[in-house]
Amino acid sequence: MAVTQLMYHPTVQARVGQVLAPAITVGHPNMDPTAFYYFATPVLLSATGTVVEGLLQGNRAVTGMPINGGAAIQYTLTDLVILAPGTYYIRLDLYGMSTEGANLVAQTNPALVTVSN
Repeated sequence: MAVTQLMYHPTVQARVGQVLAPAITVGHPNMDPTAFYYFATPVLLSATGTVVEGLLQGNRAVTGMPINGGAAIQYTLTDLVILAPGTYYIRLDLYGMSTEGANLVAQTNPALVTVSN
């Protein structure tokens, strides 16, 4: 599994219940020749790195779009909202779908987001 870097970081400061802006955009090389579809799922982590359930809203499965003539896959998450104040990290898990199921192909390094009222 490759680790990708965020192409655009979410804002360092965010407001409770408001869409994170600018949108989070990530990409990775098209490295799974068996995949016919790619998608990303955002994961909200606490400041200590544990998964936080129920506080992240928005599209939780974003379709990957080919760029650079299909050499890379890009994902854009445009509507993520965090529902409580605090310091969090957002990690994206990136999957390639093949006839054998979904395979984790890449994962971003978590990006820090501080949310206030």
